[in-house]
Amino acid sequence: MTGRAKLYLVVAAIAAVLVAWLVLKPGGDRLAVDLVDTFPGAKAKRPTAEIFHVVDATLAGDTRRAIATDDPSRIVWTATVPDRAWLKVAIGLREQAWTMPGDGVLFQVGVVGGGGHFDDLVSLVVNPFANPADRTWHDLVLDLSHYAGQSVDIVFNTYSSPPPAPGTPPKDDRNGDLAVWGAPRIVVR
Repeated sequence: MTGRAKLYLVVAAIAAVLVAWLVLKPGGDRLAVDLVDTFPGAKAKRPTAEIFHVVDATLAGDTRRAIATDDPSRIVWTATVPDRAWLKVAIGLREQAWTMPGDGVLFQVGVVGGGGHFDDLVSLVVNPFANPADRTWHDLVLDLSHYAGQSVDIVFNTYSSPPPAPGTPPKDDRNGDLAVWGAPRIVVR
């Protein structure tokens, strides 16, 4: 083997190692679906598409591209889930809501698979008026690997109040309900 052939072989080996490191490094997420980009084609926007807006939302100095709504709502995307998929999204209430009396917003994320059953991945109440720790983005990282290879519905719900205590009627306090879904996306790890 000539010196030049050895050099090409070494350069190719280094390039292969570099590519493998970039693809497999820990924390190296690869974007599969940007849900803000695909928002116009979402399967459902309830109660109407007009209540949603794509915005640059800033919470505690951190700006993210987001989907905003001021009403109880549901957004549904249909997606085929890749192997090693995770759903990443940040939730919060816009800063104007932080000083508005209210009981917060219940955020719910779930998946509807082939059987039509809703799997609740997370339900979380955010109330920055009553809880100063909620005056920021709440980053959620949800494992979708159970649904790999399946076409599923990814569902984002907001509700105007926390779930009622057993035996009490539900509330509908919409004061300060300025919900945002920050940078929602499906990534592969």
